[in-house]
Amino acid sequence: MRKTPARGSKQDTSQYLASERVLPALSACRLKVYFGSGALWLAVSQSEAQLLQNYAIGNSEGGPDTAVQTSLTLGPSQQDSLQQPELTSVRLSPEEGIFLAHALGNIQFLADTGPCSLESLWHSFVHRNEGFVHSYIAYYHFRSKGWIPRSGLQYGTDLVLYKQHPSLVHSTLCVIIVPMMFSKECAEQSPTSNPGLMVGGHSGSLSWHDVEGLNRLCVRVGKRLMLLHIQPQCADLDLTTPACLGNFAVRSVPAKFCIQCMGDDRLSLSAVQQAVEMLN
Repeated sequence: MRKTPARGSKQDTSQYLASERVLPALSACRLKVYFGSGALWLAVSQSEAQLLQNYAIGNSEGGPDTAVQTSLTLGPSQQDSLQQPELTSVRLSPEEGIFLAHALGNIQFLADTGPCSLESLWHSFVHRNEGFVHSYIAYYHFRSKGWIPRSGLQYGTDLVLYKQHPSLVHSTLCVIIVPMMFSKECAEQSPTSNPGLMVGGHSGSLSWHDVEGLNRLCVRVGKRLMLLHIQPQCADLDLTTPACLGNFAVRSVPAKFCIQCMGDDRLSLSAVQQAVEMLN
């Protein structure tokens, strides 16, 4: 297992390459990904594992035996990987796998039954987890803005966000994903209008008591809480295909502004709008 330097320690940060340098190198690897039992696995060389580490995507899991088994499943055409002295088994989350496929464009997915298209992979993830579409939209939204999203389970949220590589800094933001129901009125509004964002209008069971409790927790651990509202822009979307991604509006709002709005109707609307514009 790779040893990660302690956060804040003096080290050569040049190893964490900018994405414009990492992505071409990863694309040249022509990665193959095995999809089985709802998980995505790669068997890669040490240099390829380091590229994934630099890009902050995937986790080394399973050990050498899993790497060899995955390599055998993928077939000997993966750059004769069985002849390499060491293989590393890397597990991708569903969100990471789809994002990497969109970023590189030449990843090949294989299941036990043979090659697996991106569309069939997406359909399988949606079938296994009805919240996958929203979790992927959230992952893509923040990743494309330069943040590194990771699971926020330890803080009771959906995501935590890192501004730099997770081995260099602590996360600074916690995110709650709030799926919204389609509303013709909201779909016709501009992205920065009505930034108060009524949590009661989402399709889950999130309450203002939940938000305020999580906000207090985040403050105690030195983080800020953010609500990410994801709303379809048309009715009857087919979520079983990645083509649906272009039909959602995404808006980030600091939780403290929402809480203040609930307790003080005199809060300056312009202050909230400025915060929304900075985060979206």
